[in-house]
Amino acid sequence: MTRTEFPGLLNHLVRDGLIDIPTAKKAAQAIQQQKTTLTHYLVTSQLLSSQTIFDYCKKHFELPLFDTQHYNPAWLQDPIMKRELICHHRVIPLHRDHKYLHLGITDPTDHTTLTAIEFHTGLRIRPMLMAEAELDKIIHTYFLPNQLHAHVESALSKMTLMEEQPLYQENTEQNDEPIIELADQLIQNAIAKHASDIHIEPYEHHCRIRFRCDGLLYEIATFPLPLATRVITRLKIMANLNIAERRLPQDGRIQFRQPEKMDIRVNTCPTLFGEKMVLRILNIKHHQLDITSLGLTPMQQHLLLDKLAQPQGLILVTGPTGSGKTITLYSALHHLNQTEKNISTVEDPIEIELSGINQVNVNPAIGLDFSTVLRTFLRQDPDIIMVGEIRDTDTATIAMQAAQTGHLVLSTLHTNSAAETITRLQSMGMPPYHLIHSISLIIAQRLVRKLCPHCQQPPSGCDQCLHGYQGRIGIFELIPVTEALAHLILSSASITQLATQIKTEGWMMLEEAGWQKVQAGITSTAEVMRVVGTSSCH
Repeated sequence: MTRTEFPGLLNHLVRDGLIDIPTAKKAAQAIQQQKTTLTHYLVTSQLLSSQTIFDYCKKHFELPLFDTQHYNPAWLQDPIMKRELICHHRVIPLHRDHKYLHLGITDPTDHTTLTAIEFHTGLRIRPMLMAEAELDKIIHTYFLPNQLHAHVESALSKMTLMEEQPLYQENTEQNDEPIIELADQLIQNAIAKHASDIHIEPYEHHCRIRFRCDGLLYEIATFPLPLATRVITRLKIMANLNIAERRLPQDGRIQFRQPEKMDIRVNTCPTLFGEKMVLRILNIKHHQLDITSLGLTPMQQHLLLDKLAQPQGLILVTGPTGSGKTITLYSALHHLNQTEKNISTVEDPIEIELSGINQVNVNPAIGLDFSTVLRTFLRQDPDIIMVGEIRDTDTATIAMQAAQTGHLVLSTLHTNSAAETITRLQSMGMPPYHLIHSISLIIAQRLVRKLCPHCQQPPSGCDQCLHGYQGRIGIFELIPVTEALAHLILSSASITQLATQIKTEGWMMLEEAGWQKVQAGITSTAEVMRVVGTSSCH
């Protein structure tokens, strides 16, 4: 095969030395076998980057460029372009005017695709050039991944038969292979995308599927309501929930193998148009439980390790839901987990199983609550106690008493700052003298998304990250109870007075910690502003 025998863009890339002939032969064969596009194959095979291909096409072909920052998801609702057409040809419908459809493409020489789109839509096509990574980002954000889509189509093809069977017939559901495969594929896709949660949300005419990735929700797909109902029923079976009960909320747990065991918490809630289900994927590996990888500054890390080395005291980790408190607590436990220490935890629920630690899951239905378990722990000769959350006065009182009588106690509180933590405990009835003699350290924290290490620039996205960010890291304020702070606590100072004193003493605040991450190129100003507030950029 000579160079001129390669089709379209591939021939140009060979001619200009971006790809050699053996690689071109392999690419030509692969795109036929895999039914994919040239640009998608080159990028996913890491033969050329998305940016390299885009820059080349921009230079050699006279096409208007499409800025994806101006992309409007509503364009995808245009019925003129079916989902299968978009995913198969890997093109993105842009705006439509009169008899013209503006189409986002990555290969200016792919006239076969343009002809096919014209045939299916009956419109004239005006192609606009975009990068493969940007196109992929839109497809992954607003469309089902191809494999999941195939399972949806398979399940929908069986819906006529399924509608003749009662939804609550467990044996029917267990033998319904398409639904079983679709439910499994939904979880597998969430795990592959490193999602922490799956939201299945019924509305009047459809059911929305969203994944929470790096703290933000992204719409992945929409299911027809009958199909979504079947999937929810299947997931309820997997979680050992009552599939006939749709009027009351239920909680369950799935042990999913992918291929290793993974725990998934399941919660259902009755809504106007049916059951809403949220699955929390507890995908935390032991090797991630490292204090050095939390995001602490060297000074903060030294302070935390010093307080963890103390034989007694209360260390509180605070922040809103989803701020990373669990990882911080478990990292501390992982550090403390030694043969000579008796460590016990009471949790709701147990999120990570740690060998060598005695973990208890609360069960309020039988009276096994935090305070009951805490009292039991104190008769179990403990060295270190972890309380999943201080929720009431009774638990707070016992935890503080334990911290003053030779035990190291770790716990969490849903407050936004160290100063607010003190006033919250006071509002729960904790005497000031208990606070100053028990609290050893208050850790307030948030999670910010990290800029992708491959592009490390204001988030535009690359081949690796698709949306400019990849993973999250903590920003912290660590505040010990100093003598001056103790005096203010004893005088029942306001939250403003406490915050002023903390700043006066020079402790790093959340805003400063976030700004430091921006200066180091780890995150963006916009991300810190989103998580902490506008004061971070002053």
